[in-house]
Amino acid sequence: MRRLILLAIAAVGLIAAGEAPIALPEGFRGWTPVSSAQVGSGNPAAPKYEGLHTIYGNAAAIEGYKTGKWADGAVIILDQWTAEKTGPDASGQGQRKFIDVMVRDSRRYAATGGWGYTEFTWPSRDRVVAIEDNAAKACSGCHAQNAPGGDQVFSVFKD
Repeated sequence: MRRLILLAIAAVGLIAAGEAPIALPEGFRGWTPVSSAQVGSGNPAAPKYEGLHTIYGNAAAIEGYKTGKWADGAVIILDQWTAEKTGPDASGQGQRKFIDVMVRDSRRYAATGGWGYTEFTWPSRDRVVAIEDNAAKACSGCHAQNAPGGDQVFSVFKD
């Protein structure tokens, strides 16, 4: 109950400031798939990102992947799943773990290089407000230093 009250207070504060929190886009699985990968237990990103993920981009994001210029309104989704053994040498999609959302808005997120970040846990779909509140440390700092294509985007779209 306390968590719900804190989430409500945080959301009211953002709305009162004229800024609604980042929403979980409905229908994103119909967007263009950008890439998919499996992260193993030995990867530095494990255990959080261990498993399978697919990255999706809306039309503005796909244009950004193609041109290297990211317009406001670009949205990138990382849909993270567990990996389950389906055979002796095969793994498949297990349970959804969480969904990360990255939104381009150069005015609103000027302090984090023009990108806003949030995460939704699963199956509750609870927003991880701490990520939004600490995006400079929690997301943007790593993305700014480690994104191979620049502009904080890790994934690469191969047409």
